[in-house]
Amino acid sequence: MFRPEWPPEELPELARTAERDGFDELWLVEDCFLAGGLTMAATALAVTQSMRVAIGLLPAAMRNPAIAAMEIAGVARLHPGRFVATFGHGVEEWMRQIGARPPDRLVALEETVDAVRRLLAGQTLDVEGRHVSLAGVRLAHVPAPAPPVLIGTTGPRALAIAGRVADGFLLPEGSGPEAVRWASGVAGGAACVYAWLSLDDDRDAAAEALRPGLEAWRRMGLYPRLFELAGVGEDATSLSLDDVRAMAVAGDADDCARAVRALWDAGADSVALVPRHEDAGAQVARFVSEVLPRLRRTSTAAG
Repeated sequence: MFRPEWPPEELPELARTAERDGFDELWLVEDCFLAGGLTMAATALAVTQSMRVAIGLLPAAMRNPAIAAMEIAGVARLHPGRFVATFGHGVEEWMRQIGARPPDRLVALEETVDAVRRLLAGQTLDVEGRHVSLAGVRLAHVPAPAPPVLIGTTGPRALAIAGRVADGFLLPEGSGPEAVRWASGVAGGAACVYAWLSLDDDRDAAAEALRPGLEAWRRMGLYPRLFELAGVGEDATSLSLDDVRAMAVAGDADDCARAVRALWDAGADSVALVPRHEDAGAQVARFVSEVLPRLRRTSTAAG
């Protein structure tokens, strides 16, 4: 992942480096009020040759589906087979800040994603929904193939929507193998997951570096289902280092390789690493030199 708080002008070099180092995908984040996801995706695609570029998430409430489909189609036609777009319902506080909080966020998510995918498939749409209204809209430049459109969520209702109208789903950081299995059972389709990365020769120090952030999420009540699926009881006063390892790619090189493989074995098609804040560049460099070779050996043996 190119973290959204990083300066946008650093993206071209990071994208080129990621492709050179053998990563299959680069994931971008559209957070308010940082850099626009589609602008960043187009930039990353323009400076690379074969690596896929994905956005997670585009807030559905901010995007008119006709304009979103038009933008996505343009990017997909310029870079066939290399682009993935993911929609979410948007962070509540941010949507209220910009006056874009719809009466029903799940309705807005489903109607937007459904309309975008149908437009990308070349359909002419006449829709009068609770959130989306389109009259005789059809894209002039339909992409072939249409890029995958995913939904990012941890909620069962939004996962069910993904199963109805999307090509798959994206889970946030903190999602372990059991979360991937559960979400796949609800939604089906492509399974993508963000995973915190913390790599250290001292495996406990690696997990300890992530523990304060995870405990802060738990105190704020973020993603309680992920903690439950990782086996963290509601009455636990703090997270153990094993709890952290169950919810992240954390530890020494062998630990990190095992964690990625466990997500693959659970059904994840894409694992997007989210390096810890304080030394992100060093973390990625160590992953490339120490963990990627282990994963390549595994893939070769399995093939």
